[in-house]
Amino acid sequence: MPYQPPAPSDSSLRQRWWRSVRKRVPWLLLSVGMLGFVAFLVVTQPLPRVDRMLQDNARAEISQPPTKDIVIVAIDEKSVEAIGRWPWRRALHAELLRRIAADSPKCIGLDLLLTEPDSEHPGDDRVLANGITDAGCVVLPMALQVRGGKTQSELLPLPTLSDAATALGHSHVSIDEDGVARTVYMHEGFAGRSWPHFTLAIQEAANAYAKGTPLPPAPNPHTQPREPTGPWLRTDHQVVVFTRGDPPFKTVSYVDVIRGAVPKGTFTDRYVLVGTTAAGVGDLYATSATSTTGLTPGVVIFGSVLQGLITDRQVVLATTAQDLAFNLGPLAVALLGLLWLRPVGVVILICAMLALRLGLHASRPLVGIQFAPAAGFFGLLLVYPLWSLMRLTAAIRYLRWGTEQLNEAMSGLPPRPRRPLSGDFLDREMAVTSEAGLRMRDLQRFIRDGIDHLPDATMILSPVGMVFLGNLAASRHWQAGPNGLVGRDAHELLADLRWRTTEAPMMPPGALVGPDPKPIVGEGQDSQGRSLLLRCVPFYSAGNAHAGWMVALVDITRMRQVQSQRDEALRFISHDIREPSAAILTILELLRANPGALSDAQVQQRIRRHAETGLELADGFVNLARAEAQPFHPEMLDVVSLLEQTVDDAWAHARKRNVNIVMVDSVDEALCLVDRSLLMRALKNVLSNALKYSPSGADLYCRVIERPEHWALAIQDQGPGIPAAMQSQLFQPFHRLHSESHPEVHGVGLGLLLVRTVVQRHGGTVEIDSVENEGCTVTLVLPRPTAAELAALGDEKEDL
Repeated sequence: MPYQPPAPSDSSLRQRWWRSVRKRVPWLLLSVGMLGFVAFLVVTQPLPRVDRMLQDNARAEISQPPTKDIVIVAIDEKSVEAIGRWPWRRALHAELLRRIAADSPKCIGLDLLLTEPDSEHPGDDRVLANGITDAGCVVLPMALQVRGGKTQSELLPLPTLSDAATALGHSHVSIDEDGVARTVYMHEGFAGRSWPHFTLAIQEAANAYAKGTPLPPAPNPHTQPREPTGPWLRTDHQVVVFTRGDPPFKTVSYVDVIRGAVPKGTFTDRYVLVGTTAAGVGDLYATSATSTTGLTPGVVIFGSVLQGLITDRQVVLATTAQDLAFNLGPLAVALLGLLWLRPVGVVILICAMLALRLGLHASRPLVGIQFAPAAGFFGLLLVYPLWSLMRLTAAIRYLRWGTEQLNEAMSGLPPRPRRPLSGDFLDREMAVTSEAGLRMRDLQRFIRDGIDHLPDATMILSPVGMVFLGNLAASRHWQAGPNGLVGRDAHELLADLRWRTTEAPMMPPGALVGPDPKPIVGEGQDSQGRSLLLRCVPFYSAGNAHAGWMVALVDITRMRQVQSQRDEALRFISHDIREPSAAILTILELLRANPGALSDAQVQQRIRRHAETGLELADGFVNLARAEAQPFHPEMLDVVSLLEQTVDDAWAHARKRNVNIVMVDSVDEALCLVDRSLLMRALKNVLSNALKYSPSGADLYCRVIERPEHWALAIQDQGPGIPAAMQSQLFQPFHRLHSESHPEVHGVGLGLLLVRTVVQRHGGTVEIDSVENEGCTVTLVLPRPTAAELAALGDEKEDL
């Protein structure tokens, strides 16, 4: 009969139970202490900064996708520069509403506090009220006014505007203790006077306007006191779910709408928010959303809130009971795992609980609740020492192995000064690894600085041509910011570069992809007309595998221009300027061989003509070189006065030619930023040409014409004109179109080339309007000064 152990007695069972209980006492104490500690943190909320940090780090997961339902009309820097200093006339706002309403939007939110009457333009308030009424669905904001830090009152729009608006809503953004805007209250107000949020009012107004139904009840500012007593109540606390994108919404400039430069259909069936975004005007907030400036305009925040209302993507703040369940549940599971799981299993369980919390936290838009996660995270992370004890030996082994690998990879570099090792065993191992890491960082810094300081655009590419390193010269060449080239395709960056000889693409699609990488070296020209030397060579890894490409781009445009100028100067010296001297020598040789061939007067006349031609060639060449190379000294001048001065200087020449110069249809004043000497020289050349070809007794007309963004200085003659087929040759050096038909007119063919050079240095253009035998009009088009430049000129006059 097999052996059977005796049945345990009651005393033995009690002892085993007691031993089991005693083993659980530390666990019970730990569990009670941890749960109580976390519950205390949840109830008292002593870690708001940590909570917000964790919530902000997950903002990408709860962001909304871009939408086409909302359009922002931004009062931006461009609009302020074009219209003038803020605030603007309310009649302008009325015109804006009229233009937006003509495109049939769902509703317009005019995010401007219009609480005071316009004292300078009293009639504008009524004009704006009519504009609001005519626009259909328009919502205006109101605000809370704090006086002396205690007394509170409602800050409402003007009564005429309130009556015209479809609805009113409060425009408050909740600011946390750290100064960051993360939430809004959907209803705020005094007891019995709760105002909906500005965005909620827009949604309700749009729905009611579209369906023809009445709006939800709202406070009436005319029948109730403007300054109610009692506390300001806030309800329906929600998290702002920001919209992705930069900008997150389709944004058009205020001034573009006023000018009619916005395509038709931009606002059709969309919510339109009008608000300020300019740094010196707008209400900017620090938010958890990504932003290039670190600040987000209030109108953009309202756009995100409105989109959340439209798509029903709203996140509310959790109650205390919900926070307790969220923070204590995973901790209780982890504590239970300590009873049955091995240490590795405990660590895995803790990581799983952390991942679960992160998943719940990231899924706030699906759950619709935002929790305060800091307390639960602290509770779970308090058991991390168990994990660190388990992994300490493996960490030391990894540190040793990593240090050996780093030291072996950098054996050829000069060693760093060794610091004395101190501390315990782990400290010494970490110090050795730190030294190896610093050497690796030194190597990386050396490579990066070396590439950055190269004068030419240099990039390091992946084997398929993606940029993962570009120096400062490359960023300037492609006008990209720091690291702006990283991740871009070199095929696209160099797509416009073509061989100088064949004009075929130097970097066609897929040129860098293939099993047999071959270098690309040669000279090309890009779409901007720059001459560039391209050197694209492969580099290889330690295992002789293709690791990527190194691209160097050398801009030799200036060198080519200098070479072209040198060739032109050599041709001029070797041919054009020698021709008059050679002609004089020919005349002298003719006289020596045949003394009676020419009279003294003929000899003097011909020698004088050739000498004057040589001087004119030299002067024209020198003047052209000066126009191209001399420093540009702009000043604000009246080009009407400059044209009149040029006409006065040419009076003697005109009288000699029996030509009457007339100033017609000119504006009184035309301020422009010009270089006096250069522009006077150009005007003199144009007027001189016109006088040369004007017949005796003819009139020559000069005028300054105002264009939207330019001044046009036109000089019109009644000469032979220029056929359309020959007008393309006007600006060729040393080329005269009427040398055969008008041999009596002297010239060297550099005058109009100088004129074009001067006008281009001013940022303008030269226009030729001519028909054969009907005269010619040469127009110098110069850019008008901006509003900021005119304002600066006015300030200078006031200072004087």
